[in-house]
Amino acid sequence: MKKLFITCMAFAFCTAASAQDNFSFWKKDRAYAKNSFSINTGGPSQSVGFQFDHQLSKKTTVSVHYGESVPIDNSVDINGVTYTGTFGDASSWSGVNISYRPIETLQAFRVVAGIGVQSLNGRFDDPDGNSYHWHDGGVFTFTGFGYGLRPVKGVRLGVDIGLIKGGGGVVYTNGLTMDANSRALDFQIANSGGWYPNLQLTAGWGF
Repeated sequence: MKKLFITCMAFAFCTAASAQDNFSFWKKDRAYAKNSFSINTGGPSQSVGFQFDHQLSKKTTVSVHYGESVPIDNSVDINGVTYTGTFGDASSWSGVNISYRPIETLQAFRVVAGIGVQSLNGRFDDPDGNSYHWHDGGVFTFTGFGYGLRPVKGVRLGVDIGLIKGGGGVVYTNGLTMDANSRALDFQIANSGGWYPNLQLTAGWGF
């Protein structure tokens, strides 16, 4: 997964570097493009994804996307207990977003909403040797706004910020000690909201 992340970021850099004049995505005279292919990184944890965009109109874009998380070491404190482990292990998602450009004179500004399916995982241990598997799967929604990714030919760059709403997840434990089940419930309650902030950077090519 880390090799894939590095490869995608290198692809984005090389594409931008070779684009020269097309890199100036703020230019107003660039040709209109109905389609684009992009790669992105973002989310509550480090991730990499792919995205295909199609213009329904000059103001409205439909995007189909797929992404995977890069596992990161993490620790959380819940009710005086410290859990250490990995977040984002074997985690992926896919979905569809709709972007709308409400301001004619500022086409780079977008309002975004979407829906998809996800499988997020975290694996943690407590100081007593109990293991916990956190899993948030099923349908998620996204709402937010972005800047960039105008429907033009050549290099397209953009940034998006918003909130992802998932189910909140469930927690499983191997239950080695008597405290394991109550701690699993504490862990699940602490993550029951299912709200995740999302900051996404995107580089693509319109055609």
